Formats: sequence, structure tokens, C-alpha cells
Amino acid sequence: MKYLSKRWEMIMKKSNITGWQDVFTFTLVQTLKNKAFIVSYIIMLVMALVSMPLVSKLVSGSDDIITGPIPVNKVYINNETDMDIDFTGALENSNISHMVFENINEAYDTVEKRVQESEHDAVILTISDTDGVYSLNLLKASESSINEIHMQMLQGALLEQFDIIRLRAQGISEEQIAMLYANISTAVTVTDNQGQEVLEEDTSISMSEYWFIYGILFVVLMVNIMASTQIANSVVMEKSSRIVEYLLTSIKPLALMVGKILAMLTAVIAQMGSMVLVVFISNRVTQYISSGGDNILASFLPQNIFQNLNIINIILCFILIGLGMIFYATFAGLAGAMVSKMEEVSEGLTLFSIINLVGAYVGIGAAGVLMGAGDNPFVTFAFLFPLSSPFVLPGAILIGKAGIAIATLAIIIQILFIILLFLFVAKVYETLILYNGQRLKIKDLVKISKTV
Repeated sequence: MKYLSKRWEMIMKKSNITGWQDVFTFTLVQTLKNKAFIVSYIIMLVMALVSMPLVSKLVSGSDDIITGPIPVNKVYINNETDMDIDFTGALENSNISHMVFENINEAYDTVEKRVQESEHDAVILTISDTDGVYSLNLLKASESSINEIHMQMLQGALLEQFDIIRLRAQGISEEQIAMLYANISTAVTVTDNQGQEVLEEDTSISMSEYWFIYGILFVVLMVNIMASTQIANSVVMEKSSRIVEYLLTSIKPLALMVGKILAMLTAVIAQMGSMVLVVFISNRVTQYISSGGDNILASFLPQNIFQNLNIINIILCFILIGLGMIFYATFAGLAGAMVSKMEEVSEGLTLFSIINLVGAYVGIGAAGVLMGAGDNPFVTFAFLFPLSSPFVLPGAILIGKAGIAIATLAIIIQILFIILLFLFVAKVYETLILYNGQRLKIKDLVKISKTV
């Protein structure tokens, strides 16, 4: 550690980061004044503002479909079997208690034509028997307001009643039918050598906790991609326009990189932070104007989230995300310096994108393992691995699946890797920033770092 700190001081003196504040201020002002940045920012703010009302409408609409009565008033029964079928028992289901069941006593084509032309609130149920295999088919009008969810719900209720009808036709009594449909519960118990029960703590997470971790992971990934792409574009633009040559007359390359990275991260973080604030405002307004006064955002959050939402955990999360963004942004600046033309930026960012996705997928894998099996060595590895810890660890902290000790260790490891990355970048960046030619490869960077 002492060697690294001394080496770091030597690099800083050699590279001289004096003036990075001027680069930071200039880059931040230019970014905030950029028309593309302003337009995209306004669009994202509008989307964030209307997000909660839209979610509220979709959720309430889906709840009405699932819990409300099915908009079918009549069911025509086309019985092609030898059984006597009576679906009156299905009327105990509140979703279909209003329906009328009527056997077809006229030509099928006549009833079908009537349903298609005038009785759009009616359906035809055809029951057939092929070699002892029964099938139930529902037909509705093509212009009917009855949707597929309604048809599935109706089919489920009718199938349940048809099973009972079929059992009764076989001479099975009501008591035997009740036994067949009785609930069965099972339990698995682990015992030691003496037969004593061993109580195992369940460390798995719920589905809502998984999606909470995934949501934070997705936001961090988007911020990384947005900030890093802008950093790479800015570096290449200054190289291709030869602006960088004028900048280097008064500012060292490393100072240029540090100021640019911090400025872009500040702009994007401010952008995303304000969007999160607007989402909370949108949620509060939606809660105020909705008839039920439901908190839409709270309904998607884990129940124990507010128990872990303290100042220490919040600070740890911000530190982890901030260090992760600096780590990935440095990669992006290096990737931008490896190319000389704007049309080569996407190709130059290929390696960066792969590294970013590796970290994100390791984080997603750890979240999935947490939901399925709970804590294990792979989850701990994902918490500490510098590529994945900024993605998965903040969410795990906020749901109580990672403590202060592992968060502190992850931060220390992250800082060490950032120092090592800056030591490497300090060696090659001055050569790269002035390089104009074909896109460099990893092996070229290694050769440069050895010769500088």
C-alpha cells in the first residue's frame, strides 16, 4: 500500500494534473449548453413526469380486468358429448355469477351468425369428445369488447366446473370429489445425525427485492453508458478537430482527462438525479389526484426498504456508484483516445461495452442467485468484484443483504483498482491523446505502457 501511494505521488508529479478544475468547468458549461443535451434532458423529464400516472392507469386497468366481472352475459353451450352438462355450479364464481347458460337447440350456424352480428356480449362453448379426450372451445365475436384475458378467466372457471361434472358422471360422490380437490401441503425438514431438526436461515430475497436490485442496476448501467459515450465522443472530437493540441499547450494530458471525466459524470448524474426527483414528484401528484390515494411507487418497493434507508447506507451506496462511474469513465476516456475519427468511436468503445456488460451480467446473476438460493460465495464475489459491485451492491445494501463491512471492503478494492487503472492510463494517455492513425488494440497499449 505504501509503495502504491508513493508511486501514485510520483505519477501525479510527473503528469501534473494542475488545471483539471479549468477543464472541468469548461467541459461542464459546454455540455450543459449543448442543444442535444438540453433536448434529450427535457424529453426524459417529461417521460419521468408522466411515468407514475401512466403506471397508475395501467395497474388500475389490469386490476379491473382481473378482479371485475367478465363482460360476457350469455354462454351458448354446444354439447357434442353424451354427458348431461350443467354449469350452474360455476355461477358461485363472482366473476361469472351474472352469466346465463343456454343449450343450443337450433342450427349452430344460426347461433354463430347471431353472436357475430348482434350478440357481442355472448360466446359459444363447444364441448367435444374424441376417443375419451374432452376439449372445450370458446368462440366470441370478432368485434366484441371481450379480450383474451376475459376469455382465459372464463375458460378457467368452466374447466374447473367441467372436471366436477365429469367426475359426477363417473359416479364419484361429493365427498370423494371434495377429497380429490383438497389442498395438500408438504414440508422438508433437515436433521442432524441424532435426528434433531436443524434450523436453516433463509437468506433468499423476494421477487420485489430482486426487481429493486435490478432497477438500481439498470439505472447505473444507463448512466455509465450515457456518460462514457459522451466522454469518448468529446475526446475523439477534440482529437479530430486538433483542438486538443491547443489545450495541451497549457494543460497536461492527465489533467485534461480527469477534468473531462468528472465534468461529464457531474452532468449525467445531475440529469439522472433530477429525473429521480421528478419521478417522486410525479408519484406524489398521482397519489394526491387518484381516487384511491394509492402510493404507486411504494407498491413496487420491497416492504423492508425503509428499515435500511439510513444515512450510512445511502452514503455507502453513493460512494460505490460514484467510484464505479469513475472506474468505467476512465476506461471510456482511454477508449476514446485509442481512435482518431468520429466514425470509429463505436468500434473503439466495443471493449468498454463488453467490460460494462460483464459487470452488469455478473450483478444480474448474483441477484438471481440471491433470490433462488440466498447468500453464497458467488454472491460475495459479485459484491467485491470491481466490475460488478457498483451495479449489485447498492441495491443489496438497501434491502439489508449486505452490511457495512462488505461495503467498506468493496470500496477499498474499488479504490485500489482505480489507482492501478490511473497508473496505467498515466503512462499511455499522453501518447494516445496526440495519436492520429488506425485504431489501436490492447497489445499496442501494453507496448506503449512499457516504453513510456
